[in-house]
Amino acid sequence: MFLNEVIELIRKIDKEKVEIFLSKPAMEILTRYKILEKLEGYKINDEGNTSIFVITKLFSGRFDKIVIAPCSTNTIAKMVHGISDTLVTNIFSQGGKLRIPIYILPSDNQEFIEFSTISGKKHLLFMREIDKENLKKLAKFEGVKIFNNVRELEAALFDQG
Repeated sequence: MFLNEVIELIRKIDKEKVEIFLSKPAMEILTRYKILEKLEGYKINDEGNTSIFVITKLFSGRFDKIVIAPCSTNTIAKMVHGISDTLVTNIFSQGGKLRIPIYILPSDNQEFIEFSTISGKKHLLFMREIDKENLKKLAKFEGVKIFNNVRELEAALFDQG
């Protein structure tokens, strides 16, 4: 969840200080729900680009942190098990190897969440045990910080102290 809140957080940051890396599903969602338009003017990389060339940007030294938000349970599972087969999981892997701090806002980080579909129908999604275990494991990774909500993430991003 958190998608709209994360987009609003991004918009609070100077466009010159942000580079966005989108997974294929994220690009599909942002396009379908017409959210991508809100990021006009930001540098956006997606799976359509050859991952390896996009990832080499991490070696430029201009990134002082990586933020993966919102982060799906699927992506978290891949990170925990060392699978780097998408743009986002490759960035996580290489960023970790470069010792760049990584901030993660899991989309599922509560016992259950309520959300509404585009038609307005409400649903409850419950965290599975495996998702809870993966989140605990990820929190133990060196250089990784897990956030419970956008407010916490925002405070960390704007904390200069």
